[in-house]
Amino acid sequence: MTATTEDLARATGWPLVVNSVLASTFGVVGALLVDLIGRLIAGELAGLDPVLFHNRVELTGQNDLALAGGALASLLAGGFFLAVYPGSRGHDAGRLAVLWLILHCFRQGFVPMALAPLSEGSDVSRALTALDLPGGIDVIVGAAGAAGLLLISLAAAPAFLAFANHQRDISTPQKRAAFVLRIAVLPGIAGGILAVPFFIPDAGAGLVPALPTFGLFTLATLLAALGTKSVEIRGDAGMTPRFSWALAATVVITLLVFRFALSRGIPIPPDPETFFFQ
Repeated sequence: MTATTEDLARATGWPLVVNSVLASTFGVVGALLVDLIGRLIAGELAGLDPVLFHNRVELTGQNDLALAGGALASLLAGGFFLAVYPGSRGHDAGRLAVLWLILHCFRQGFVPMALAPLSEGSDVSRALTALDLPGGIDVIVGAAGAAGLLLISLAAAPAFLAFANHQRDISTPQKRAAFVLRIAVLPGIAGGILAVPFFIPDAGAGLVPALPTFGLFTLATLLAALGTKSVEIRGDAGMTPRFSWALAATVVITLLVFRFALSRGIPIPPDPETFFFQ
């Protein structure tokens, strides 16, 4: 029975796909938490008495510069996780989780930049207006954000292909596209959908309706995989990926924290008597 299970896992790769779905979900939630913490820190520095909720940061007062704290924190976190990204080529769920966290942190930072010239009410656009910079700077910031998002999406192709079990699994453009579709595109979309329970009730934040679109940047990764030939899988024996119970437990624990702690609001600094805002 054990051999049959391992053969099935090797043939279908379902543990790797499920791990990628969980890792994508964790990446979405983790990146959004980084964004919220960035807004919280900016709000605290501006003296706006921020309150951290599961899907937003409420500020007592207005300082448009503080709105850029989320995008800035996301980009810094993406760079940090990229620097510590494990270099092993094994089917490691932790490595997969860090990869998704990198991608979603950069997405969380680059997308608001790209929207700056398209929406005057966007956070980055309002922050740029508050800085009173020369006209046209929003277009430059928007172009940089769009380029950054595209580049990180394209660069993700070899990172995902490195999770292949055998070199023959990614030996042709069709096989590379099929592999990235299973391990990146579908888990990317599924991760955004599975992240919805973390952020409800929406409370007017407008985050929940956008979550299913968070994985669409992987479509560029799929196209890049067609021409990616530089990835070499060491050895032909491969290693059967296993379902990561640790990753599943991490996602569940994070869900509990969001639903039963952050959803009640945490003022900064916390009230030592009540701790929660609500």
